[in-house]
Amino acid sequence: MMSLAARSGAFSPYMQATAVAVAGPLKALVPGVVVKGEKILLDPKKPFLCRESLSGQSPKTGPAVTVSINGCAGVRFAHTDVSVPDFTDYRRPEVQDPGKSSQESSESRRTFSYLVTGASTVVGVYAAKTVVSQFVSSMSASADVLALSKIEVKLSDIPEGKNMTFKWRGKPLFVRHRTEKEIAAEAR
Repeated sequence: MMSLAARSGAFSPYMQATAVAVAGPLKALVPGVVVKGEKILLDPKKPFLCRESLSGQSPKTGPAVTVSINGCAGVRFAHTDVSVPDFTDYRRPEVQDPGKSSQESSESRRTFSYLVTGASTVVGVYAAKTVVSQFVSSMSASADVLALSKIEVKLSDIPEGKNMTFKWRGKPLFVRHRTEKEIAAEAR
């Protein structure tokens, strides 16, 4: 039956036989008939402020939805039916009063936010530096390899009677190219 309504094309506006409460783009084939209900008699002695007094005037059944071939199948509620959550538990006490300007406390709120951001950045950079230095040191030579390491120095590069400093195992190594007089003096 639904496939027939979907394929009807130009005849679809004329295939609707019921009136809907929410206005739609299609006109009804037969206008809706308004039936006047019986008059509800109110007891003037009862106060209308409690649940018991109002229970007789509320509808006995819940909302009903009807479906037609070419009618709307849903019920749209007003935007006022949506409950908005209350975020006062998450808001700072300085900005909970709607009558008070939030500009007075904006500097202290910004300072706190900047302090937290800065501290997090410092901790993150320090952690990254530690991870990188551990990674780089794991690729370097181990201590036992460094203990066996040698250094070769060409004395021809050092002028006679002068000192040169070299780095060996992370420490400075001082090498002096002695003159013939210094060698003879030490040999005695």
